[in-house]
Amino acid sequence: MRGTTSFTEIVKSQGKVPSSQLISYRKTIPNEQEVAKLGISPTENIIRMERVRYADKVPLVYEVASIPEKFIKNFKKEEITSHFFQTLQKYGYRIGKSQQTIYARLAKEKIAHYLEVEKGHAILGLTQVSYLEDGTAFEYVKSQYVGERFEFYLENN
Repeated sequence: MRGTTSFTEIVKSQGKVPSSQLISYRKTIPNEQEVAKLGISPTENIIRMERVRYADKVPLVYEVASIPEKFIKNFKKEEITSHFFQTLQKYGYRIGKSQQTIYARLAKEKIAHYLEVEKGHAILGLTQVSYLEDGTAFEYVKSQYVGERFEFYLENN
């Protein structure tokens, strides 16, 4: 993965068809972690969406994305849930860098169900904060990948 790359772009680059299943989508106030990662006040609304992402109908990742509402007030829900990065660019936002943390864990029952693996299966966790060119954080995502179904490619610029 080089720079800030969308899941859709990664899957397409592998010659597979990306898709998503939206589990939940709601406006809420941020938790402490979201406040810290997004650099927002505890009273600012965010949109928090949960979804499972697929490549060729095989579940690869369960993710929870948190987005400050101020960035997406005028977007349609579908624009956010299916092609968020493209939508941002369409509305004139310039996407900059992202920071990722990758770690290993075992799948809890809920996640195992969504990813169609056994509870306790090895999972690759990834948290990512994505920034606009001006350094403003616009998305915080916590993802859990089925280790043997996904490969990360990292390149330093």
